[in-house]
Amino acid sequence: MSQVRVIQSMKSDPKWFQEKAPVPMQPDEKGQEMELLMVYRDIPYQTVTGFGGALTEASAMNYHDMDESQKQAFLQDCFSPEGLNYNSGRIHIGACDFSRGLYSYCDTPGDTELKTFTIDCDRPYTLPFLQDIKAFRGEELPLLASPWSPPAWMKTNGDMLHGGKLKKEYYGVYAQYIVNFLKAYEQEGLPVERLTIQNEPKAVQIWESCIYTAEEEREFLCEYLRPALDQAGWTGKVLIWDHNKERVYTRAKTILEDPRARKAVGGIAFHWYSGDHFDNLRLVREQYPEFELVFTEGCIELNGGTSMSQKAVGDGGAISTSQSPWEFGECYAYDMIGDFNNGMSGFLDWNVLLDERGGMNHVDNFCGAPLIYDHNEKKLLRQSSYCFIRHMSAYVPAGSRVVAHSCYRGDISVATFLTPEEKLVAVVLNQQAEDVSFVLNDVSNNTLAPLTVPGKSITTLIVEE
Repeated sequence: MSQVRVIQSMKSDPKWFQEKAPVPMQPDEKGQEMELLMVYRDIPYQTVTGFGGALTEASAMNYHDMDESQKQAFLQDCFSPEGLNYNSGRIHIGACDFSRGLYSYCDTPGDTELKTFTIDCDRPYTLPFLQDIKAFRGEELPLLASPWSPPAWMKTNGDMLHGGKLKKEYYGVYAQYIVNFLKAYEQEGLPVERLTIQNEPKAVQIWESCIYTAEEEREFLCEYLRPALDQAGWTGKVLIWDHNKERVYTRAKTILEDPRARKAVGGIAFHWYSGDHFDNLRLVREQYPEFELVFTEGCIELNGGTSMSQKAVGDGGAISTSQSPWEFGECYAYDMIGDFNNGMSGFLDWNVLLDERGGMNHVDNFCGAPLIYDHNEKKLLRQSSYCFIRHMSAYVPAGSRVVAHSCYRGDISVATFLTPEEKLVAVVLNQQAEDVSFVLNDVSNNTLAPLTVPGKSITTLIVEE
């Protein structure tokens, strides 16, 4: 008879990932009707491609500053099965706000032949960081790359910051610029598998940014970028949008109404900064099921450089746990569960590692991260977001399928998966103060298990033999 493994973390207990006594699954002989969480392993939805985070220059610089034992602890916490089990990463093409400064790979005005193109600016920190991750994994590190801005001389405002647009006369040059980047990284043994056209193409930011309408993004992709990629022999996927969920459906609709775009696009990327909008993801899944939906950025933004390491407590592991607010982590789990339930196939968090301020960041746009390196205390600190991400990423490997479920109450959040090994996984987030009891019903096997999730907790349930 199968049983339920129970892995639990609670706000009231600083020791995360507590393994409780397994609960036996019993036959549903009487036809249980009340307090059910029903899971249908025979109704699969999208395939999970995996989890990861952004491997920014800021993350690389913080990694550079750690000693060797801390570097190994970071790699274990991010990329091992006992940690976040990340299997991919997002990198920026040229500078972003989480870079040491403002730069592109071709800063020579008018160099339309890209003779001065070089990725040397990535050699001090970013490339060694990526190579260490690859070596730790012992295999390729699948990368998704996103530009924050073309070189300033290619833009209407002559500035990598503050929005502006790519000048039409440079569409072809910029497409080749991106191709050069992909080739350069491949030569470093770091092939890029997925590419977005522009990070946040609707946002005019004080940091690196560039604006595209849906029609402009479609034109650049179909007439310049995809032909240049094809000519270079790059066979990866191009993802459109790469911005907030409130326009993910309308953007996809406008771009994909062109038959050329439907052939050129591999998926739709999105962020979380403008609210839940889970229904917009559902609309994309329903209308365009052949395209993957990938979460490519989300974080807790900090005000005024608020310290992320004000208090550290032990959690029973090798790394101390920073007492960032529990609710920071709840935001992650709530959004991840809602996204998976409405079509998301892959999750890429923002920076994997930042400092005690939530940086470095060359425009003081500080953010939280799952792991913080406190330069003052010389400590690597887990944040609450680490806990909540790991409750899903460590137990839902790539190749798992999201499966259908139905819960008797709506004030707990639930996502359910079937792993490649046919293990049923349910992640249950309880944001309420009180405990919640339910009966887990593995409908396809006609079995039951009574369970309780404490108030302010996240629980991973694994049904296995």
